[in-house]
Amino acid sequence: MFIEIEYNCMLQTKTTNTSKEEKSLIEGLSNNERSSQTAFYKKYFGLMFSIALRYSSTREDAHEIINMAFLKTFKSINSYSGSGSFEGWIRTIVKRTAIDYCRKFKYNTTQTHEILEIDATVYNEAINNLQAEDFLQIIALVPQASRTVFNLFAIEGYSHKEISDKLNISVGTSKWHLSNARKLLIDLIKSGDYGYE
Repeated sequence: MFIEIEYNCMLQTKTTNTSKEEKSLIEGLSNNERSSQTAFYKKYFGLMFSIALRYSSTREDAHEIINMAFLKTFKSINSYSGSGSFEGWIRTIVKRTAIDYCRKFKYNTTQTHEILEIDATVYNEAINNLQAEDFLQIIALVPQASRTVFNLFAIEGYSHKEISDKLNISVGTSKWHLSNARKLLIDLIKSGDYGYE
């Protein structure tokens, strides 16, 4: 039942909207209207859930991130200035919530690891040949700390310095986690063993 509701919400996500609909939705959220909150959830759940999934180990963790992010959105709706994309503003809240959520995981490692040099061509080709759902399944298998650094660096475009500041880790640790995530991703892609049971 829960999965079915989640799937239906993901199907209902639309990337296009009219500014009149958006303004009406924002006004309803400002007035704490339950119907607007439900409409907001249905409209943005799918897209934002896919962002949360990139950072979380399980769908339950992704749901927790989404719930926290949407609650923050409802509470801070009056701070949305109307300039810039409303969807982009929500996306930023989800990303920040995911980063906060991931901070509770240990990033420092007591073992000494060498940073692996990976053939960028092989890595990029392998990633480009994946479907989005396959990528989400594979990235979920990477340990939380390495997955978070990978998301911030490879997908969100943060530098290692910015990642070290956000996660309170050293630049070297950030580089190691990125290298570790890449190695694990390549191994998983090569093996083809990334399906859910």
